[in-house]
Amino acid sequence: MEFFDKFSETIMSASKDMSQKARDLSETAKLSLDIRSKEDCVRRLYAEIGEQYYKEHKDDIEPAYEQMEKIKEYMETIENLKKHLQEVKGTKTCDRCGEEIQTGDAYCRKCGAKVEEDDIVVDAEVKDAPVEDESAEEPVQTTDDMVEEE
Repeated sequence: MEFFDKFSETIMSASKDMSQKARDLSETAKLSLDIRSKEDCVRRLYAEIGEQYYKEHKDDIEPAYEQMEKIKEYMETIENLKKHLQEVKGTKTCDRCGEEIQTGDAYCRKCGAKVEEDDIVVDAEVKDAPVEDESAEEPVQTTDDMVEEE
């Protein structure tokens, strides 16, 4: 009987240890997640402060940080890439609402603003077709003519 009592105590003790370790592990995971969440909030706030500072000082003659010049360069590059992407896709941006619209559209699909003709970019040039001498033209051969030749 003594064996079963010791065995039972051992199992109870191990069970309590396992249960405590599971609670500790759960608490550790929860705390780690909380810490990461708060650190992410701080990073976002830093980014917001930096963005706000940049917007307030982007036109300064001598920027306080060299990164500000790099941001300006990247922003210009991004704008050029967006324009190129729109050219490739055959779209443009509505001046009124900013929606992307097809180049040939007369009205914006989102806000209904009329797209001005001079705003439409046309890539192709129109050239006069060469005038051919009509007397030098050979008659066009039809399928009926081809059958008769055989």
